[in-house]
Amino acid sequence: MTDHILYATDKNYCELCAVSLYSLLSHLKGEAVIHIIESNLEERKADLQKIADEFDSKIEFIPIDDISRRLVEAGIPPYRGGYSPYARFFISDYVSEGRVLYLDCDTLIRNDLSPVIHFDLKGNPIGAVIDQSTSYVNILIGHGKTDKYFNSGILLFDAGECRKQNVPEKFLQAVKTIDLSNTFLGADQEIMNVAYFDQITTLPVSANMMFTYRFFRPEDICKVSLKTPDNLYTKEEFNKANLSPSVIHFAGGGKYQPWREEGAYYMDEDADEWFALCEKLYPDGKYDLNKLRSIKENSSKRKRFKATAGRFPGIYCFLKGQYRKFKLIPKMIRTRRAK
Repeated sequence: MTDHILYATDKNYCELCAVSLYSLLSHLKGEAVIHIIESNLEERKADLQKIADEFDSKIEFIPIDDISRRLVEAGIPPYRGGYSPYARFFISDYVSEGRVLYLDCDTLIRNDLSPVIHFDLKGNPIGAVIDQSTSYVNILIGHGKTDKYFNSGILLFDAGECRKQNVPEKFLQAVKTIDLSNTFLGADQEIMNVAYFDQITTLPVSANMMFTYRFFRPEDICKVSLKTPDNLYTKEEFNKANLSPSVIHFAGGGKYQPWREEGAYYMDEDADEWFALCEKLYPDGKYDLNKLRSIKENSSKRKRFKATAGRFPGIYCFLKGQYRKFKLIPKMIRTRRAK
């Protein structure tokens, strides 16, 4: 049975998608069809097609128009100017069976993803990695503080189960129950956690290594997340994942993304690898990689962060967790008033 990889992008994120795709195909040992849900990609399709051709891989472009039309007809407003964040949940309309691994464009693949693609979903339509968000985010969607909360940046779909359980329609219904103006970590993520909470299988943390997971000690991750290993991951699972991460996910906004000046100074070898691959694909691209490298090595912010988080990780992470909680207070008040 053919495996499938899914991205969703437009011309503004083509470079990021290209870096992720190249790193994926560089490590993928089995055969897979690449699907890209595209919005106004236009001539940039050639960039991605060239990468697929280099690795003798098949690539299929899916215009987002039909998905957007369904969302408009359902009365669902666009999120941040478009419908791309929702598109992944409609993949079973285009792939009838087999596994589909969705990857955000802000990812860097470090290992062969076949083990992730064939992970046992235990009959569920979706697999995802638990997010390091604070447990108070659960309050916004009506869940308990100790409930798991999943990240939507890397998702494993069982296309057959998605069709059987009508995942697209369930998604459309769930959108109507969420106040999109009151979301904290992205509308698609909140909707996923509401719509499929009991139908998501926990993937290994190595399949979605976000900044906090990559940088901090397991015990400090619990402090910044205000969670316990019971609703996150164990120390052993975190340590094993950091030895050989499968997917580096530059999630969490600009300050954790090496292609942005405010994020370059946080990263170590992950940024170096991203710079090298971007330079290989786009030597004259829109990113000033030399400047970003200089920021990474010499930024005073990087030095202050390293000193604070490195010497006092427990205090740093505790304060970070309390800061996240503080930011949620206005939204928590609005949620309670709405009830």
